Amino acid sequence: MKEFKADKFCEDLILLRGKESQDTFAKKLGIKRPTLSLLENGKQIPTIDLLSCLCSMSGKSTEDYFEESTQDALVYLMGSLEEADKIKIEAMAERIRIKEKYELLAKRGSYVID
Repeated sequence: MKEFKADKFCEDLILLRGKESQDTFAKKLGIKRPTLSLLENGKQIPTIDLLSCLCSMSGKSTEDYFEESTQDALVYLMGSLEEADKIKIEAMAERIRIKEKYELLAKRGSYVID
């Protein structure tokens, strides 16, 4: 799974804007100034169209902003969940592991050894 490199995007976006006001630069991009502010502060991820537009302006590739994730998708999701939801998912994962162990033991028991 590829992960968006938000920090790199924020830095590059601010450099690309330079000394131009957020309002003027946002109009160039076809977005509102508050949206540009959220993007620059890493509180919003750009749409693929906006990312492509910014890459065209800067001469970068969209691939420059993605890297192969080292985290399992569930672990990544767990970081964005409420604590109560994390507990529920952990309990469900434990039940699945227990079920898998019982199924494995059942398979072992079904073999006849002469």
